[in-house]
Amino acid sequence: MFQFSKIEGLVAAVFTPFTADGRINPDVIPAYAAMLKRRGIAGIFVNGSSGEGVLMSKEERIELAEHWKEHAGSMKVIVHVGSTSVEDSKSLASHASAIGVDAISCMAPPFLSTSNVDVMVDFCRQVALSAPQTPFYYYHLPVSTGAHLKVNHLLEKGSLTIPNLAGVKYTYTDFMDMHQCIALQDGRFDVLHGHDEILINGLVLGVKGGIGTTYNFAPEIYSSIIEAFHRNDFEEARAQQRISIRLVEIMLRYVNAIVGGKAMLKFAGVDCGGCRVPLRNLSDDELSHLERDLREADSLQYLQK
Repeated sequence: MFQFSKIEGLVAAVFTPFTADGRINPDVIPAYAAMLKRRGIAGIFVNGSSGEGVLMSKEERIELAEHWKEHAGSMKVIVHVGSTSVEDSKSLASHASAIGVDAISCMAPPFLSTSNVDVMVDFCRQVALSAPQTPFYYYHLPVSTGAHLKVNHLLEKGSLTIPNLAGVKYTYTDFMDMHQCIALQDGRFDVLHGHDEILINGLVLGVKGGIGTTYNFAPEIYSSIIEAFHRNDFEEARAQQRISIRLVEIMLRYVNAIVGGKAMLKFAGVDCGGCRVPLRNLSDDELSHLERDLREADSLQYLQK
């Protein structure tokens, strides 16, 4: 059996910095990484949904992975390698392993996908075995990929042919399936919680770590949830989760978690520029309204630490 350490704590699903003319801007990464380390982030998830990975070329994703690995320091580095091409995913997985990342992750192809577990196991096997010494996490994001399957079935079947299958980044609300994943094979698999606004639900089921967008700019809220939960102060954990919910609710008013979240990161002191088309960017007026909404909800204080 492949040996790996489970990932605990907060993993920020990092945004990709772009220049005004739409090119990737790695110059932002050193200061961005330093801010995340200062605020207690345990790891980073590179080229994922928040990072607009599927909107970038393979070459851009390789360059970003190298820069993040260089500046991550003690933070664990998970590189998302999913794409519509299994060959591109295999190539990205091989590269990530070669530069020594801590893990790779792969969502189902976001176009012409499948909910057939056996087909998805084969897809994951091909990608994972391109980096056989690196822990592999399936990225469960059915709302975006259309791959509506039971992850516990994928993990059980996948464990027979994918030696480096480590677990799942679980970004869905099927808590029965999540619970089954956590309990499967005497707790062998690492289940990373993927919904910031309901982190407490995952903690109840037994998750030890999470990957989130708002961890980029308000990680202290989630550290407080985890700390309160582990000292059995459930009222405080629920109170902190409600603060998170207000923050996420505001973020989602501004197009989506990527556009709104990237704009909110500016208030935390890191400007990653705009988003890549077909995502749109907020106007100056919308940015002013966003700041006003954050102030009125008393949420801006959590960004400016």
